[in-house]
Amino acid sequence: MKTFVLYIHLIATCIAVGSLLVKDLELLLARGRPLFPREKAGLVHVAQVIFLSLCVLWVSGLALVVLGVLENPQYLSNEKLWAKASVVCVLTLNGFLLHFYSFPRVVSDQGVIGLRAIEQALVISSGAISTSSWLFACFLGIARPLNFTVAYEQVMLGYCASVLLALIVSSHTLVMLRRGTTDIEIRAVPQV
Repeated sequence: MKTFVLYIHLIATCIAVGSLLVKDLELLLARGRPLFPREKAGLVHVAQVIFLSLCVLWVSGLALVVLGVLENPQYLSNEKLWAKASVVCVLTLNGFLLHFYSFPRVVSDQGVIGLRAIEQALVISSGAISTSSWLFACFLGIARPLNFTVAYEQVMLGYCASVLLALIVSSHTLVMLRRGTTDIEIRAVPQV
C-alpha cells in the first residue's frame, strides 16, 4: 500500500514540477510582454494542472505520514518531515497569491512589463518563491539521508537560502526585462 501511495505522490510531483518549469521558461521567453491568447489559455491550463497535482500531493502526503506512523511510532520525530511540511505550507499559501494576484496581472493586456514597479516585483517574487519552494520540497522528498539526522532549523535555513537565491535571480531578470534586454537570446516562434 505504501509503495502505491508513494508512486502516486511521485507522479503528482513530476506532473506539477514539470508543468511549472516549462511554463516558467515560456514566461521568461515572453520577456514580460502581453501574452497571446493561446499563451494565456496555456497558463490557465497549467495552473489547473498544478492545483490538481497539489491536491493529490496533500492527500498522498498525509496518507504517507499516517502509514509512516503506523509503521514506526517515531516517524513524527523526523525534523526533516516537519521542514518539508513547512515548505509545502509556504508553497500552498504562495499558490493563493499566484492565483489571485499574480496570474491576473501576467495575463493582463499590458503584460508584466507594463505593470507598476511594485506589481512587477510582487509578480516576479511570487513566481520565484513558487519555483524555489517546489524544487526544495522535491529535494526534501528524495533526501533520505537527512531523515532523523538534521535539525528543523538547519533544513529551513537551507530553504531560506534557496528562496533568497531565487529572489536575487528573479530581481536581476526583472531589471533586464525593464531594460529590454536579456542574457538569453532565443528567437520565439510567432504565436497564432
